[in-house]
Amino acid sequence: MQNEFCIVARGYRVLASPKFLEEASKQVQPLYAQGFFFVGHKHIAYYLVFDYYDPLGYYDAITRNEKQFNDEIGRLWANMQYFLDQEEVVVNGVRVRPKVVMIDIGFRASKKRPYIVFAIRFPAPIKPGINVYENRYESEIAEYDYIVYWIFPPGTKVLEVDMGSGSESWDIVGKNIVVIYGRKGMKTGGYEKIVFEVQEIHDVTS
Repeated sequence: MQNEFCIVARGYRVLASPKFLEEASKQVQPLYAQGFFFVGHKHIAYYLVFDYYDPLGYYDAITRNEKQFNDEIGRLWANMQYFLDQEEVVVNGVRVRPKVVMIDIGFRASKKRPYIVFAIRFPAPIKPGINVYENRYESEIAEYDYIVYWIFPPGTKVLEVDMGSGSESWDIVGKNIVVIYGRKGMKTGGYEKIVFEVQEIHDVTS
């Protein structure tokens, strides 16, 4: 079946046809997502990891050809940056602008289990004392389960967590780690607020 959709040179698949890519992309299903947020000295960096089930091998095909891979990375970059630009992220009353800085595509043991990693960061006026992070975004129905970890500097104490009117739940672990849980089919709140007190600034991402 693969030969029907791909150009083959010397026995190796080098370019997936547009017909195959169009059909295969429609079969890709989101499975799970993780977010890892690291609050550092005057910046916040975070990594979003999305897992998929890919029965026809869409991502396997595009990672075998440099142009198709670069085209996909460019598309993913533009899409993610568009959604980030729609968010209103404010730290201590200052509007900040998250930016995509890296994207990678890999596989978990099987070519049918691809994952995509987005690295995102932005300057933030984090200071000793009370800090407030807020994010307003469009509420939606989650298509998959997800979990988010916020890791704050040593000595930090999380004082308040508010996830808006959605159905997410959360825990505060060891005073300075916030874990947020989301479930497929639930409504996101469209708002996030975390109030935290920083005693001493350390860059936990270095």
